[in-house]
This record gives sequence, structure tokens and C-alpha cells, in this order.
Amino acid sequence: MNQSIFHLFICGITKLFLPLFIAAEAAENNYIMERNLSGGGVLNSRLSFTPLIEAWKKSASEGRPGTRKLYQNLLDRIRNHPELLEPIDDPSVLDDNAEWVEMLMTTLFPVTFSDEEDLYAVGVPFSYKVIYSSSLFRQKFLDQNGELNYLPEQVVEQQLSDDKCSTAYKLILAKFYGQKVDGNVTSIIGIKNPVSGLVNYYEIDMDPTFIDVFALDALPHINNLNACCSLSDVMKIDSLRELLPLDRFRFEGITIVRIKDVTQREVISNIKNILLDNHSFDDSGLFTQLEQEMQTLIGMPNVKMGIIPFFKVNGHYVLEQYSQAKGRDVSENSKAVKQELLKWLLSLFKDSNDPVIYSNINSELLQKHPFLGQLPAEWNYSAILFPLKSNGELIGILSATHETPGMLKHRHITQIMPSIPLFILALEKAAEAMDNEVDKVIKRHFTAVQSSVEWKFTEAAMQYLVNKKQGIKAKIDPIFFDHVFPLYGAIDIRNSSIERNNAIQLDLLDQLTNAGEIIRSAQQQTTMPLLQEVAYRIDKYLFNVSNILFSGDEIMIDNFLKNEVIELFEHLRIVVPSVSREIDEYFNHIDSRIRLRVDHRHDFEESIMLINQELARFIDQEQEVAQRIYPHYFERFVTDGVDFNMYIGQSISPDKPFDTFYLKNLKMWQLTTLAKAAHMVQQLQGRLSTRLQTTQLILAHSIPISISFRTAERKFDVDGAYNIRYEIIKKRIDKVHVKGSHERLTQPGKLAIVFSQSKEAAEYLDYIEFLQNQKLLLHDLEQLELEELQGVIGLKALRVGINMEVASEKQEPKIKPQIIEAK
Repeated sequence: MNQSIFHLFICGITKLFLPLFIAAEAAENNYIMERNLSGGGVLNSRLSFTPLIEAWKKSASEGRPGTRKLYQNLLDRIRNHPELLEPIDDPSVLDDNAEWVEMLMTTLFPVTFSDEEDLYAVGVPFSYKVIYSSSLFRQKFLDQNGELNYLPEQVVEQQLSDDKCSTAYKLILAKFYGQKVDGNVTSIIGIKNPVSGLVNYYEIDMDPTFIDVFALDALPHINNLNACCSLSDVMKIDSLRELLPLDRFRFEGITIVRIKDVTQREVISNIKNILLDNHSFDDSGLFTQLEQEMQTLIGMPNVKMGIIPFFKVNGHYVLEQYSQAKGRDVSENSKAVKQELLKWLLSLFKDSNDPVIYSNINSELLQKHPFLGQLPAEWNYSAILFPLKSNGELIGILSATHETPGMLKHRHITQIMPSIPLFILALEKAAEAMDNEVDKVIKRHFTAVQSSVEWKFTEAAMQYLVNKKQGIKAKIDPIFFDHVFPLYGAIDIRNSSIERNNAIQLDLLDQLTNAGEIIRSAQQQTTMPLLQEVAYRIDKYLFNVSNILFSGDEIMIDNFLKNEVIELFEHLRIVVPSVSREIDEYFNHIDSRIRLRVDHRHDFEESIMLINQELARFIDQEQEVAQRIYPHYFERFVTDGVDFNMYIGQSISPDKPFDTFYLKNLKMWQLTTLAKAAHMVQQLQGRLSTRLQTTQLILAHSIPISISFRTAERKFDVDGAYNIRYEIIKKRIDKVHVKGSHERLTQPGKLAIVFSQSKEAAEYLDYIEFLQNQKLLLHDLEQLELEELQGVIGLKALRVGINMEVASEKQEPKIKPQIIEAK
């Protein structure tokens, strides 16, 4: 196979990949000669077999018996050819001794080297002369005239650079300074086939073992040589080139060049670099590069490749325009087609990690496997599908296709398989990057969202990123869900505002009483008219606090205690030392930050916090069960108690068929959860500093509504004028009264259900009867009419007692609602 480019070195490691040899093959001999390079800026070098013959002498004296005999025989015979024992400048010497040159080279390349299968050559040191090469070398790199296919222009005039001369300095340092330098000159070159256009990669190893160096002048002393140990370190020695100019040396011997085909290794490395330098699969240029590398890997032009990534973001497959490929583009298919293609491929590779080959995709095969037609290629081709799996999960498909049936065979699978881990790693990296991008968009435009609706936010974020990449004006699509059924429940701490005010009053009473006692003690020790005025005000404030505390009075008393009383007590510490102990005790009982007593308020807030924490934990725990019934959107809010919204419908979980049976299960869950929450609060009473009770409320609404995400508020809200009525009712029923009375609907130990349609009441009556039978609810059911609210009339309610005896016995209620999980 002829090649268009053959890059080798002048001397040492070079980044320019320059040719090493100019070749002209002799017709009858297996060697090639050309003019030696010398003069300005190049190395003085001569062809000589002396270093090789010296190696023969060493083997003849130190080798094994058979080795000594062999090389001694060669030495005895070559002495008859003294012209080969001296440096050779005349090319005719090689012509006249062609047989001996062949024998010399045979000792360099024994029978373990194949003339037909290995690439090797021998040349004049640091020149462009080749004196010997293998047949495969000549076949690949020489033309019909025996010359190299490529010679760079002006290479003779080019000055030697640091990396070119490392080998020369290696020889100099070793011989004249005793410094061992490890490594030989190696490089990778790519040679493009002018017919197929494919590039083959070769590793070139230049061995200077049989090169001797001679100094033409006296040599200087060089320090810091111990720091040098490898070829890459040679040129780091300060002023090396100035101390040892290369034109003061002469190099004699031969250079051995070994070449190995490393195409597969280099292509795999190239694929790795291409994949790891890219974070997404939406760049068509990426596929062009990969396609070229894959063609080189299997040695076949016109092979097309494609990657179909099955990205999963937040647990959901995302099939957007991230599946670019050659030929037919999967991204042009409809979402439904992509989903079907995904299902087919998931099924195909469910229990197998092995690639699948289709040698001839014809109409018959397409009829059997119709989705083969959706793969990125032409209609009639051969194809190999490689599953890309991560942790046993299919994350993508790598396809190799050819427009000619039968072209792709099983041997191509073996050639491509080493690259599969790289594609898997790249897909994992791209998926992670895309996941981060989507999360950034969601957090920037939305908020942290629940898994049940995360797919919708992911879909919107993905479309936003796709539009942005395509130069379309980026705008987040609205997030909404149509035809969903709402469920609302509230667990409210009864009279929390009154209890909070009582705690404030008790703290003020304690502080005012304590302050009055200190004032009276001080009055017994000193006559200060101001003390009488302060005592009078304390008595007045005590009277006010003991009755109804108005907000204006509270502010006035707070200011009095935080400012006037504190300043007076600081003064009394000095003028009436006898009361200083009482004043210190007073200060110990107040909060230094606000200068007020907060003991009762602290007890109240601790009780509120404990109830809220336990309720929130309990609701979240129960919600895990509810999500298994059917995925739905859930949000809870903690104030003085916990209330929650639930929305369930087909639009929230399009992949799972919806049935009202799931809605009924959630309503049963709602009733049971609120009753069990009341039990839990009852059991907490012994741990509460302030005894508090809760009320339980449900709003029944059987008409589906629409909800949309409000970006500004970062929450879902009802959508549409008609649906607003539901939200109004929900916000106004927490303090609604029974019609014709001052009695609040919600009462401690009871569960209230507000409704507006009789069918809603009938449904809940069935659930209540069942829970009464299970002894979770009492047999004291009330059916009530409610007072008119602003903008809302005709509301009714069911109210039933919760069996607290179960809670007092610290037993779990026997009821376990029927849970039918969505499939």
C-alpha cells in the first residue's frame, strides 16, 4: 500500500515529524543510498559498521559458547574486507559488498523479525540516508523508484532545535562525561492513504546503540549533570549548546529505525480526547471527527456512525434535539416516534450487553423490526448496534452503518469494542453536564420541585436550552397541568393566637410584679419621690394586663420595662446597695436582648415548634405512602399547624393511566392521615409545656381544575377565573361558623369536611362509616350548614369526632387504608 506522507526525525525527539531518510533503492541489493548532509547547522555524520563490529567482538569474547563461535567466525571473515571496517563515504563500497551488508543487517534483525510483516530500516546517523530496509517498509513508504513518497521543503537548511538534538547529546554525555541518559527517540506519525483517505498511525523508534561519537576539540567541564536522567531532561541543562556545540563532534555508525503500526491505539486515544473535550452531543462537527476516527479504526471508508443518547434527567428520559447523527437525524422524529424507538431499544438490550449486527436491512427485516428505519442511516444498509450501558442501564446506542448490504461483519465488532467504554464515559459526562444545565435553569426560573412534576420542569428547561443553542429567542414555556383534582387538608393549632397572647400577659405580669417588689424594697431604704410615681405606674399596668391587654398598652408597657425600669434599677444598684441582689436576680430572669421576661412565651413557642415538627415529619412520612398510590403534586405549609394541597390527574403523570379509583384511595388516605395526626398530637400532650390542641379540616371539591406555576411566587396556583372560587373557599373556611350560631366549625378532637355538592357528602359518608367501623372515628356524625362567607354561599359540612381512646392507649389504629399502587 503506497502512502502519501512519511515523517521521520533528523536527530532526537522532534515535534515537526520531519523525514529521516531520502531513499533510492538499488536494483539488485537490499539497501538504499543518497548524499550525506554536512555543513552549516547540521551534524557531522558518517556511515560506519565499526560500532556494530565492536559489538560482535564483545559477543565473541563474553557470549555463550555458541554465540562466541558464531561471532568469531564472522569477525575472521570480515577482516578480509577492510573497506567495511573503516568509515564509508563512497556508495560503491556498499554495492561491491552487498552480500556482506546483508549479513551485517541480519545480525541486527534476527529471525524474530519478519521481512514481510515488520517495518524496520537502517540509516546513516542524523542524515537522510537509508542503507537497508524490510520489504514491508519498501512497500508502504517507497515509490516505484525506491524513493520516499514525501520530502519536506528546505529541510536541509533548517537549523537544529533542542528537541532534535537530544539523541546527539545523549551520546556525547554518555561517552565523555559518564552520564547515562535513558530513552530513545520515538514519535507517532500519521500517514494518509491517497485512495481511501484513511490515516494509519505508526510509532517510530530510533535506536542509536551503534553510533559512536568523536570530539574534534578539547571538551569543557560541565556541572549539574546529575540532574539529567532522560532525553527530555538533556536540553534543560543550562548553556549545554554553548558549551558543547554539535559541530565540534563527529558521529559514526548506523541508526536503527523500528516502525510499528499503532493505528488502533492512536485512534482509541483520539476518540478519547474528542469525547472528553466535549460536554454535549449537539455539535455536528463532533460527529464528523468521530466518524473519521471510526472509519480508520475498522479500515473502511464510507462507514457512517451515530449516537442516540437516552439522557435521563432527574429520573426521566429526555429525548430532545440532543441526538445528532449522520444520515437520517433522529431528532427530526416526533416525540412519539422517539418514545417508541426508546422502548424498542430498551427491549432489545434489556438482558444483553452484546452488540447486534444486521448485515442486510431490507424490506423484510424492516417489516419485522420497523424501528430500524428510524436509525441514522439510509433506507437500505447494513448496521451494527452497540448498547451503551452504565450500571446496567441503557444510556445510549452507538450505531455503525454502511449503505452497502453485507459490508459490516463480525470482525468489525471486535475492532470497535475497545472504544465502547469511552463512549459510555462520554455519555455519562454529557448527561451530568446536561443535568447541571437543566438544574440551573430550573433553579433560576422555577425552584426546587417534586419528583412527580419534575419531568415537566425538565422538559421546559430542555426546550429552553435547545432554543438557546439554536439561536431562537430563549423563553421558558409556561408550566401548567389541566384537569387535576384538588385535595386540601389542614391541621390547625386551636386558639394559637389567644394562647400566644396569654403567654405574653403572664410574662408581663411576672415582670411587673417582680419590678414592683424591688421598688417597694427600695422605698424602705430611701425617700425618692420618683419611686412612688414608678410604683403607681406599675400598679396601673398590672391592672391593665390582668384584664384585656390591648396592643397599644402592650407597646407602652414594653417600653416602660425595657427603658425606664432598667435605667432606674441600674441607678438603684449604686444608691441603694441593699437591693442590688434583688436587681441582679431580676436581670437574670429577663432576656438580655429584648430586656423582657419570655418564660411563658418560650414555653408556648417550644410547644408550637414541637407540634409543627412532629406534624410535618408525620405528614411527609405518610406522603411517601400516598405517592405510591398514584404520583401527584403535594405541597405543605407550616404556620401554627400544617396545611397541605394535593393535585392528582393524568396530566401530572402521563405515563401512568389515571382512574378515579386512585383519587378515592387518596381521599381515604387524607381522612385517615388527619385522624392519625390528631392521635399523635394527643400523645404529645405530656411533652408540651403549654397544652395545645389541634383541629382537622378537609375541603371536598369534586370538580377538576387547572393549576399553573407562578414564577414570581415560585409556587403552583389555580388557573382560570372559575377555578379561583376553589382558592377563595380554601382560604376562608378555617374560621367559618355553623349557621345561626357563634360556634366554630372546627373543634378540637373532631374532623370537619366542607362541601358544596351532595355527591361529595355522599362519598365521604361512605368513608366515614367505614372508619367508624374500624373505630378510628366516633359515632357522633353531624351534618351542618355553614354561615355565608364573602363571595361564597351554600357551603355545608360533615363533622365527626376522632376516637382519642386509641391515642391514649398509645396504640396504632387498626385501620390500614387499602393502598393500590399505580402501575
